[in-house]
Amino acid sequence: MTEKTIIDVMWDDNPVDVSTEVNFIWSIANKLRGTFQSDKYKDVIIPMVIIRRFECALMPTKQKVVEQFKAMPSYPAKAMYKVSGYQFYNTSEFDLAELVNDSEHLAANFKSYIQGFSANIQDIIKSLDFDKQIDKMDRNNRLLSVVKAFSELDLNSVTIDNVKIGYIFEDLIRRFSENAEAGDHYTGRDIIKLMVNILLAEGCDDIFDDGKVITVLDQACGTGGMLLTSYNFIKRYNPTADVRLFGQEINPDSYAICLAEMMIKGQNAENICYQDTMKADRFADTQMRFVIENPPFGTPWGGKDAAEGVEQAINEEYKKGFDGRWGAGLPGSGDMQLLFMQSAVDKMDDKLGRAAIIENGSPLFTGGTAFGESQIRRWLLENDLIEAIIGLPTDLFYNTGIVTYIWVLSKNKRFERKGKIQLIDASSFFHKLRKALGNKTQRDFGGRPLDDYQTICRICRK
Repeated sequence: MTEKTIIDVMWDDNPVDVSTEVNFIWSIANKLRGTFQSDKYKDVIIPMVIIRRFECALMPTKQKVVEQFKAMPSYPAKAMYKVSGYQFYNTSEFDLAELVNDSEHLAANFKSYIQGFSANIQDIIKSLDFDKQIDKMDRNNRLLSVVKAFSELDLNSVTIDNVKIGYIFEDLIRRFSENAEAGDHYTGRDIIKLMVNILLAEGCDDIFDDGKVITVLDQACGTGGMLLTSYNFIKRYNPTADVRLFGQEINPDSYAICLAEMMIKGQNAENICYQDTMKADRFADTQMRFVIENPPFGTPWGGKDAAEGVEQAINEEYKKGFDGRWGAGLPGSGDMQLLFMQSAVDKMDDKLGRAAIIENGSPLFTGGTAFGESQIRRWLLENDLIEAIIGLPTDLFYNTGIVTYIWVLSKNKRFERKGKIQLIDASSFFHKLRKALGNKTQRDFGGRPLDDYQTICRICRK
């Protein structure tokens, strides 16, 4: 499947059916019953899906890599990338199917197989603490059946493109997170498509230039859905564009998935960081053409419920004023959404930067006139950074039915928008899902055409 075909699939608004793959993977998870609690299935399933995904990608060049390694074990990693065709490789003679043939030494051979991956892949797998799960499955006679089942799962990047694997990963994450708190939500691809369409709806003439370098950042990138959707949409418009994706993520499972897909996509792995955005900006020297993100709702940055070290890091950076990211002020310690928004503004290119950010109602309404939230909103208004705020339907997210909004921020507003903010009520722009997806039972936005942003605007002006 060519990249153009993959992008055409992404552009298609027809739903992608991953039920066969997800149901098969879920049947493997059921093999863990008794040995693992259901909320711990992901500790096995996520690493195994990633390993199988890499294995399938490397299959066409695997033998050449093994032969090269045998001939010269010290062959440089970057040179081996050219042999494998990816920024990773595996020098082991094993694969999952071969491992099954020696059940007596399965655990040891499986670990040896993993050690055959290039260092960057080993780092991903180690970050998931997978060795312990291998030993646990082995002790409880689960390892053979799990490895055998995954060896039969087709996750080849030719037949299962990055769009479809994204849906597979996110459906699995959704099932594992069905009881997660509302602030820890997963963003459906329908919402992401809408956000990307809005971002690209205007102020983007430059993205059509031949060979244009276009940077896209997600400061809470999860499994990478927003980044990869942005990539595919931009490449649809301009196949010659050099789209560079940047992301920071704090959840180790989501980070590992995102990094794996970015590497298969050929993106620079160093631009996807396991990093709490509230503690540090890992791309301080890079301005972004686009910022697109869905930061957590109602997650504290201060007080006893905040993650360790976050409050101290934020207060230290706040002392820098506008030399840091929080020059406009600090919101109440119970919600970090307006910190993410300030950080997004800081990252946006000074001349052309545009951002689309999902928020709940808190950044709009909380805080008295003398409090941090109001001062941050005042700063956004005085600097004419808000292009539009769009009210979305309820029940769009899997773990919460609360009202949400897309904030469209811009440093390149067209003349007619200068000094104005467009408030768009799109709460009735939906159709009901044919089939419920977990707790997402009612609404679906769908990926509307590029000009729908202008269409919504025309309706609101009447």
